[in-house]
Amino acid sequence: MSADSHLDDVEREVQRVVDRLNSMPLARASAATSDVYAAAGVLLEQTRHLDPEVPKGARLPELGPQGLGAMIAVLGQDWLDAARASSGPDVDPVLDALVTLRRALP
Repeated sequence: MSADSHLDDVEREVQRVVDRLNSMPLARASAATSDVYAAAGVLLEQTRHLDPEVPKGARLPELGPQGLGAMIAVLGQDWLDAARASSGPDVDPVLDALVTLRRALP
């Protein structure tokens, strides 16, 4: 499989997760907060590995359930942009985190 197809897989998974988070009732999204933050942490850390512009002290924002989908959308796009600009990004941890999150969503 080519690197581009792996990046396409990540992009597709980001969209699936964002769509699910944005379409579920707030109470259900709220129940998934810890799982969302776990995946968001992986996205942030993996982006930091690829992009020296990401500050070492960058932290995830504290958001209510209505902002969780947007956070994953932004972090996912940041990782994809950094991955496309690098040679040989490690896709596995990002894809694993997103798939795990999607499967954990209520």
